[in-house]
Parts: sequence; C-alpha cells; structure tokens
Amino acid sequence: MSSDRRTAILDAAAALVREQGVAAVRTRDVTTRAGVGIGLLNHYFRWSALRAEAAALALDAEIDALFASGASPPDQLQAFLARAFTDDADALWRLWIEATDLALTDDDMARAMSACAQRLVSRVETMLALGADAGDWTCADPHAAAMRILAFHDGLVGFVLTGLPQLSRAGAAAHLRHFARFELGPAADPGSNQART
Repeated sequence: MSSDRRTAILDAAAALVREQGVAAVRTRDVTTRAGVGIGLLNHYFRWSALRAEAAALALDAEIDALFASGASPPDQLQAFLARAFTDDADALWRLWIEATDLALTDDDMARAMSACAQRLVSRVETMLALGADAGDWTCADPHAAAMRILAFHDGLVGFVLTGLPQLSRAGAAAHLRHFARFELGPAADPGSNQART
C-alpha cells in the first residue's frame, strides 16, 4: 500500500513536469493530482528529490518509447529521426533544457539528469552498434557517433526553439536525416534518394 502511494505521487509529479515544466510545478499541484496530502508527500520525498526523479521518469519514458525493445535498429533510428522535430516534442525539449539548467545548482537534479543523459547516449550507442553488426549501416565507433548525432540534434533544437538562426521543423528534420546519412551511410535513411540508388 505504501509503495502504491509513493508511486502515485511520483507518477503525478512526472506527468506534471512533462506537461508544465520543472519550474512551474508546485507541491500542491502534485498532491492534488495524486490525491494525497502534503504530509504524505513529505513522508516519501524531499521536494528537490521528487522533482528530479519525476523529470528523469518523464524523460526516460520518452527514451523508452523511441527505442522500443523488439524494434529493429533501422526502425529505432527512423523513430528517433521522425520524433525529433514534431510539434509535441516541444514540451520534452523544454523539460530537458530546464532540468539541465537546474542541475547546475541542484545536486538531486544533477544526479538525475546525468543518469538520464547516460541512458540516452547508451541507447543510441547500442542501436548504432546493433545496426552496424547487422549490416544495416556502417559505424566504426558507435559511442562517438551517438555523441555527434545527439549533439547535432540538440544544436538544431536550439535553432528551432530560439529562431536564431531561423530554422523550420521540416528543415531541422532534413538536416538531422542528412547528418545520420553522413555518419552511417545512405542505408541509414531508406527514404532518401541516395539510399534508393
């Protein structure tokens, strides 16, 4: 029973930070959503620890959805490329940015985001390695390629969010697909003209 209450609080907090961002969520929001009192929230969590765990949980759910178990590496790559610049990705981008900014001054958030970032790099690296092993693409150093692809993605996100320089979502998605082809060869993007020839 107690673990159910703890889970309900954490799930409520994760949903709220996903919807509103880390800074906007207050303890009252979480207790209302979870249907518990503030005393119970404080029994299970310190606020900074709850906020950090909730942010990581929300982001990890997205990572798990992108890199679904059982999906082939090419399908996982296509999901990552397709999801990168959809309209509903904004909340996740903003959550990631807000949480990493907060991590500069909040030790709980720093630990949570470090672990989350390592999981993301590991998932991309594993996908790239499995795809290379299966002959889906070429990738001599999956870890380095994962770091470059994620860095390129994050830079494009910055352009889209700030408008400096101005870049449409479609343009950003095209740049990311081009970069994936550059890293992994034409087979990495079966929808491209290069891959068909």
